Amino acid sequence: MRTNTDPLFRANPLHMIKSEPVDDVERLQRQAAVLETTAEALTRAYNRTTWIRFLLVFIPVPFVVLLLRLYLDAWGYYVAGALFSLDSAASAKCDVATRAAERARKALEEARTARDAAPR
Repeated sequence: MRTNTDPLFRANPLHMIKSEPVDDVERLQRQAAVLETTAEALTRAYNRTTWIRFLLVFIPVPFVVLLLRLYLDAWGYYVAGALFSLDSAASAKCDVATRAAERARKALEEARTARDAAPR
């Protein structure tokens, strides 16, 4: 079984799940746990580095634009604006991981409900 330190596990968290013949609910439970762990790790890393990006982008860039506003060509404003988009890519990655974990948890709950409602 692969661990969180295994690079293949990080690259494809479903790799572990596909290789084991288990009950559907157990598979969904493992998938939900893996996706939640991945989402939490991405969110933690994002939150840890957000203040660094904030200090590097949101303070010096407007200051430089303010100081050089009379000397900047049009492309300088585009470059300054592009620096502000650095944060949105990392945030979107965290959002995608969180939504995937939520969908997996919802599928798990639906499978449990269906299993419990099924006649034995």
